[in-house]
Amino acid sequence: MPQEPMRQARKLSMNCDLFIAIGTSLVVYPAAGFPIMAKESGAKLVILNRDPTPLDQAADLIIRADIGDTLGPFLHEAGLN
Repeated sequence: MPQEPMRQARKLSMNCDLFIAIGTSLVVYPAAGFPIMAKESGAKLVILNRDPTPLDQAADLIIRADIGDTLGPFLHEAGLN
């Protein structure tokens, strides 16, 4: 990843109140480190993924479901699908 987007992602991760990881295995670094950065900085961590991830034990909430089924109604309500 280019350096500037990585710096921005790190900054946002360290300053958020809530980090939502959606549809990711959370095994590809450096991006997989952002949820931990957020958690270590005091954020709540939500993981929405069909399969277990290595960060499940750190999550405050795990939603084990299909992304489309879970988010589809919200996107429809917002006129985004």
